[in-house]
Amino acid sequence: MTKKQEPPVTIFEVAERAGVSIGTVSRVINNRNRVSPKTRQRVLEAMRALNYQPNGLAQRLASQQTKMIGLVLTQVNDPFYYPIVRGVEDTVSAAGYTLLIMSHPPQRNEHSLKRPLWQNMVDGLIWVAVSVDVKEMLSIIKSGVLVSLVQQELSGSASSVLTDNYNGMVALVRHLVETHGYQRFAYITGTNYTADSSERLRALRDVLSQHALSLPAENIVTGDYLHGSGASAMHKLLALPERPQVVVAANDQMAADAILAAREHGLRVPEDIAVTGFDDVLLAQYTSPALTTVHQPIYEMGAQAARLVLDGLRARQEGREWLPLKVVLPTTLVIRQSCGCRLEEVQPAKGGDV
Repeated sequence: MTKKQEPPVTIFEVAERAGVSIGTVSRVINNRNRVSPKTRQRVLEAMRALNYQPNGLAQRLASQQTKMIGLVLTQVNDPFYYPIVRGVEDTVSAAGYTLLIMSHPPQRNEHSLKRPLWQNMVDGLIWVAVSVDVKEMLSIIKSGVLVSLVQQELSGSASSVLTDNYNGMVALVRHLVETHGYQRFAYITGTNYTADSSERLRALRDVLSQHALSLPAENIVTGDYLHGSGASAMHKLLALPERPQVVVAANDQMAADAILAAREHGLRVPEDIAVTGFDDVLLAQYTSPALTTVHQPIYEMGAQAARLVLDGLRARQEGREWLPLKVVLPTTLVIRQSCGCRLEEVQPAKGGDV
C-alpha cells in the first residue's frame, strides 16, 4: 500500500513554529541582516524540525516579490464590478502578475482582513468601494504592500482612482429639470462608506436650489447599491402623500429595481413616474424602458488602479522614489427613455463599459 504523501511544509508554518513573522523567516532564508543571532537560530531550528524546503512561492516571498496582486470587492456578483475586475486582470496579467480576488461585504468585520494573506502573499492591493479601516490600511501599507483605492481616498498613503460624481449628477439633474420640467424629485441613496453617493446627492440639491426647487427629507430613502434595496425604497416613495415625478437612484441596480416596483404599483415609467440611475452598467440598456444614467468608465477605473500599483512596484524595483497619486476620471450623461425622452432623442449607448 502506497504511503500517503504529506503536504509540503509552508513558510507560514515555519513562522508559526518559530514565533516570528513571515518577513523574519524571509530575511533568514535570504541571509539578510536585521535578524538577531538568537532569532535566526530559532528560525533555522524550526526549518530543520519541519524539514522545510523553500518552494517557488516561498522564495518569491523571501525576495519580497510574490508577483501577485490582490483585489478586494464588496461582493463579486454585483454587475458594477465585472468591468473593474476585467480592467484589473487585463492590466496585471499583461505585466506578468497573478490576480487574487476576495469579497468583503459591508457587514463583515473590517478586522477580518488582518491576516498574512494580504501582507505576505501580494505585492500590491487594489481596494474597491469597500469601507476602509484607516488603522488597518496603514498597517498593510507599512508592511510594504502598495495599495490603490477605487472610490476611496487615503491622502498621502495610497493612490486613489475616483470619478467625477458631482458633475455627472449635475448634468443629469439639469436635463431632468430643464428638458422635462420635473419639480418633485426623490433620491435613493447608496451606502455611506464611500463619498460617491453623498457627492451625487450634493449635486442634486445644488441644481434644484439653482432652479428654486427643494428636496424634502422624506423624499430621500436609504439604499445600499445592491439588488433589492431599490425596490424597497421605491415602495416607500410611492407611499408618500405626494408622489415624486422623478426618482433619481444612486446606481443602475437600484434604478432597475425601482422600475419593477413602480410596475407592481400599476405605474408606467416614464409616463407616470420617471426613473434614472448612475454607472451605465450593461443592465442599463436592457431595462424596460432603457435607463437614462451617467456613464462611469468602469473598466478604466480598474485598469488605472492596477497601473498605479504596477508603476509603484516598478519604481521600487528600480530604486526610484514614487509617491501615491490621485486620478479623477470623467463621467458623461447617457440619455435613454426612462427619463421621458422619446426614442429619437436617445443618445448612442456607451456599451455598458464591458
